[in-house]
Amino acid sequence: MGLQKTCGKTSMLVRAAAASALVVPLVLAAAACGTAVTATQTTPAPVRIGAIYNLTGDQSSLDAPSLDGARLAVDRINARGGLMGRRVELLERDGRTDTAAVSRAAASLVASGVSAIVGLSDTDQVLAAAPIAARAGVPFVSSGATSPRLTEQVPDWLFLACFGDNAQAAASAQYAAETLGARTAAVVYDREMDYARLLASYFEESFRTQGGKILVSRKFGRDDNVVARLKRAPAAAKADVLFVAAGPQDAGALVRRLRAAGYRQPILGGDSFDVASLVSAARKSGGGVCYTTHAALGMDSARRVVRRFDASFLAAYGHAPQNAFACLGYDAVGLVAAAIARADSVRPAKIRDALQETRRFAGVTGTLSYRGEDKVPTKKVTLVCVDRRPTVVARFVPGYVPKP
Repeated sequence: MGLQKTCGKTSMLVRAAAASALVVPLVLAAAACGTAVTATQTTPAPVRIGAIYNLTGDQSSLDAPSLDGARLAVDRINARGGLMGRRVELLERDGRTDTAAVSRAAASLVASGVSAIVGLSDTDQVLAAAPIAARAGVPFVSSGATSPRLTEQVPDWLFLACFGDNAQAAASAQYAAETLGARTAAVVYDREMDYARLLASYFEESFRTQGGKILVSRKFGRDDNVVARLKRAPAAAKADVLFVAAGPQDAGALVRRLRAAGYRQPILGGDSFDVASLVSAARKSGGGVCYTTHAALGMDSARRVVRRFDASFLAAYGHAPQNAFACLGYDAVGLVAAAIARADSVRPAKIRDALQETRRFAGVTGTLSYRGEDKVPTKKVTLVCVDRRPTVVARFVPGYVPKP
């Protein structure tokens, strides 16, 4: 059940060279050996980290870049000598955006003896994998699934490397109220996605807390005409902002349809908008589209650490990272590696404990800490707006964040 690599013919040596040049800190233990290896000495067993990502289907636009980021992190670790004097091996599985396949992938990785598992960018996909890892006593770090309820649904063993939907929705609401001066909003969301339902509800709560009013809230299904549903609520056209919660496969098309139907107010969305198809649709339809994300890749306005990641990724793969999920994959592996180094062990239970003790881990997507027993990190949210080109307009921790 191995994966086809998305980097084409890019060699591991090229990736390793690029990774060794990346200056983003990973808190790793020194692994130098003081004696020469003799013919009678055996090579120590590798440190095995599992990775589940969907390289086909609706989630591939998020998961394929994330896997590339995870590979880059492993190459960098190995270029520095590995962990505890042992090479790190990334065992990869393709979930194919199918929950049954994802479950089989998780069981396969557990049977392979991995110390931890990283991956996946969608709540439903994580819930197909993480409980299997938890029952086996293996920690699972989701690189991109943003539901803050996940760690309660899979207690003790599931961690997020990303901020929660409540945080990014609150950031959108605060930006809409304070920067855009919005007092009213219309909301549309995909009722078939847990991600979209949660994001919409958190935005509505946060916007009301900011003193705003929700004029219209409409859900839609895969076969529904979103514009037609909004037209039945004339107040939507009068709203100061339009918040759209949908998957990456639908984001660009929805923006095009809404603009074509005459909705000219700013459109706000979550991190699923951080895909090339959305950026292209926003630019071609007049701009005015803002979204929350984890790192502003490919932008001069991004932080230096993000620009360095851009350059190292380009050197490794021959193309720029597609979106911020590449950074999340990189950070998820770095987070696990740092925990292994602190625990000085490959035992999953010790790694789980070390993960919980993470404080101020310096990643590409920001500084990450887990507080108390909370396994959703406190991180800043980046706001990007697309007009002629995407530009970072804000980066902050929102003042009010709804409870999960």
